[in-house]
Amino acid sequence: MEAIEVRPDLRQPLEQDAAQESRSVSEVVNDAIERYLRERQRAKLDREIAAYETLHGKLKQKYLGQWVAVHDQQLVDHDADGSALYRRIRAKYGRTAVLIRQVTAQPSEEVWMRTPSTGRPV
Repeated sequence: MEAIEVRPDLRQPLEQDAAQESRSVSEVVNDAIERYLRERQRAKLDREIAAYETLHGKLKQKYLGQWVAVHDQQLVDHDADGSALYRRIRAKYGRTAVLIRQVTAQPSEEVWMRTPSTGRPV
């Protein structure tokens, strides 16, 4: 595995922040990398959602009520059993973000949330 080098202009602030938090530089860097990877997965999932919405008309005609998996903006699998589909997708793609969604009449569902204080929709 290749060693990761931290630029000199980043090393000092990292060391200062780590010391202030009583943590090692490695812990701070690993946390930052974890956040970065989570953000990348979220961005990929956003692209898959947009692709699903674009594909929705065709998906609805053929797979209404079924579960579909969208990866790299393409339909990669489908199944009437969402759990079975999930297991296949995890086995094939690991932890990569893949959208798994049940095909409904509308491309996205409206979600209502009630505020705890008033009970009224937001």
